[in-house]
Amino acid sequence: MPSQLKCPKCACDMEQGYVLEIGDGNFRSAARWIAGPPERSMLFGTKVKDREQHAIQSFRCTRCGYLESYAPGEPPGAA
Repeated sequence: MPSQLKCPKCACDMEQGYVLEIGDGNFRSAARWIAGPPERSMLFGTKVKDREQHAIQSFRCTRCGYLESYAPGEPPGAA
């Protein structure tokens, strides 16, 4: 990923941030990309066990606010 991303809409600088997920008990974490379509889980809402997962990197344009997200690299815990 380039060291300084430019907005594809207005060509201004983009700053890195993240998308916040808020779960039960106000538990907060960074959003993750999960492989495959969502499937309901009887106990936990959505099944994620045994699925490829990547942390989401999100970038926001400092001028127009456009958001762009990426899910690069190895799955967490790999290597």
